[in-house]
Amino acid sequence: MTRATPRIRLDPWAAEYEGAIQIGNGDEGLEPPRVDIRVETAAWGAIRPPAGPAPSRLGFVDGVRRIEHRLLVEEGEGTVFGLLGSFGVGAAVVDGTARVAHETVGRALVTGAGLSLPAFAAPIGDGRGGVVFDPVSEPENTPAAPVEGLQKAMRAGEAGLAERLAAEVDVVFLDGPLTYVTSAARGSVVGFVKRLLRAYLDPAASALLPRLGVGERTPLFLVEAAREPRYSWYLRIGAGRPIDSALTGIVRLECASSPGLEAARDLADLSAREMPRFASSAARDPRAPQNLVPIGALEARLKHLLGDPTVIRRAIEARLHEEAAA
Repeated sequence: MTRATPRIRLDPWAAEYEGAIQIGNGDEGLEPPRVDIRVETAAWGAIRPPAGPAPSRLGFVDGVRRIEHRLLVEEGEGTVFGLLGSFGVGAAVVDGTARVAHETVGRALVTGAGLSLPAFAAPIGDGRGGVVFDPVSEPENTPAAPVEGLQKAMRAGEAGLAERLAAEVDVVFLDGPLTYVTSAARGSVVGFVKRLLRAYLDPAASALLPRLGVGERTPLFLVEAAREPRYSWYLRIGAGRPIDSALTGIVRLECASSPGLEAARDLADLSAREMPRFASSAARDPRAPQNLVPIGALEARLKHLLGDPTVIRRAIEARLHEEAAA
């Protein structure tokens, strides 16, 4: 018996919304990480690092992603959630001046349930141009799984660039945690987490965060991660308005534990000295001050490189109309 070819159909809602169909959508809580806050000092208090030599070259790595179309793939008698998405990865290099470098664009056809489809090509114009979405498969079949697959593809691209850039600069600040960075480059790559989504400290230790001044950090703490332990610290890079949250301007950073405590302390002190000068202002960025100025400029460039979303969306729909009419 011949197996039916999966048919790709569009979720009728616009891509920026959650899908109109949310069958089987559930969340699972994360286990709290094991943390040791006494690795650097027995006294848990704000640290303002001493003056030190300025780095000659810093790198900032980030990525952007965009869902072009959410999909519902008819596979036999079942339905598989999917999407067509684009992502861009690049770096901002600061060495007296700032410039954007190493920009790349990727496109993915992400499907859940372990389903792997052929690459999806959407011709644009006279057919000699267009975009191609490479297949990516996620094991789960939930509305969130394709978004997670697109996020993973972007994160892997960011990590690969951070590893390559580490050979060219003193320190690389990678937007996000170090999950996808290999041990070979971790000594000079610092993860920069601007959204405080997960509690790493107990309430007593967390009480220090609102009291940090600009350029002050917490002591290092050791996070017992499943794959590899890492050192982490909180830092205030900018001040908010009187009406803003007391945690405005607080970011979390992390580095590999394998190079040792002294190397981690050097990176933490360098971040506290250097990063406040890159904090953005509310007049320039709605995510100020956490979204760094070099990152904001890089994101704008990468979003431009993704192409016109309206043109790409129409090309996808035209391709599917042809298949539906065949």
